[in-house]
Amino acid sequence: MKPLRLSSQFVLPALVLCMAKLAQAQPATTHAATLPIADVHFHQMPFMTAEDLKARLDRHNIRWVVSAGAAGPAAFMKKDSSFARDLEYKKVLGDRFLPAVGWQELQEAESDAGTQLYAGEPNARRHVVLQLIDERLGAGRHVISETFPNAETSTTIRLLARRVATDSPVFVELYRLSIKYKVPLPMHMQWHPQSVEELGKLLASDARGVVLLSHCGKTTNAADIRLLFEKHANVLCDLGFRSPPQGAAESARDPARTIFWGDSLFSKPGIKPEWKQLIEDYPDRFMVAMDDVHRWSTYDEVVAAIRSGVLAQLTPGTAEKVAYKNALRVFGLSDAADTPIQQAETKRPDAEKPP
Repeated sequence: MKPLRLSSQFVLPALVLCMAKLAQAQPATTHAATLPIADVHFHQMPFMTAEDLKARLDRHNIRWVVSAGAAGPAAFMKKDSSFARDLEYKKVLGDRFLPAVGWQELQEAESDAGTQLYAGEPNARRHVVLQLIDERLGAGRHVISETFPNAETSTTIRLLARRVATDSPVFVELYRLSIKYKVPLPMHMQWHPQSVEELGKLLASDARGVVLLSHCGKTTNAADIRLLFEKHANVLCDLGFRSPPQGAAESARDPARTIFWGDSLFSKPGIKPEWKQLIEDYPDRFMVAMDDVHRWSTYDEVVAAIRSGVLAQLTPGTAEKVAYKNALRVFGLSDAADTPIQQAETKRPDAEKPP
């Protein structure tokens, strides 16, 4: 049998096409590896120090961090409050770090009053905690922490493993404060039909407000979020805790919880096609996030997954928006090439930022 000979008219075009594809892929990967990142959902953990975090930020070109609330065991939190710890990080990181209000304040109030904090007639405990949050938001350039209307099966904090109304008086008031101080309202909300309906009512109540869905709804698929985006222009998503290694255990029980993944022994970096298409269709609605980690090695893995599993998979313009440009707009972050370290608290600008 004669050996098969391929005509140059077939080989050369195929070779050119292959080289073109490689040329397209390489710039995207390189671009994603060097983009500055804004982490819009970060929990300071007890093992961390501000100096350690700064070193990690510099190593990974993470220019900005938006706190979702400094976390830790109850005894640790009693010793050194969440808000106070965030303020200490602010002293070291300056305008690179936005402290959060509400994490410990709301949990302590719910521990005292139970879920009645959220429902029913006005009560003294609700009034006190909302007034405290208002005062702290007004005291400097601060944000609202992650809140928890529905974390029935998606938290290790036992107090919060329940569902309360997303449009309850507490969230209505927090939404009002988010408008007053021009910051989004972050919500950890699993995709229960009642929760989704209540969220829709809250979003429709005032188009000036913006809800930032922590973990992009946590238990959602891309079709869930697409439907919500089509109905409401004032809802955004962070992509925190939707990839291994953080979400590996949750994803084993519910594969929908994985959106993207980094390099591993078993797979190359990637993102689910339906999520990639959703992000490309709504490039102004998504931001990246680290969420919580329990060792620095995990932090490094999550950054690598974000860069290779999300940013490298997107078109360059969309990758830039998701990496940091959306966060600059939403949180009013400084876009200076070298973000200055300021020791003093800076007052919130009067100009309103669009969602």
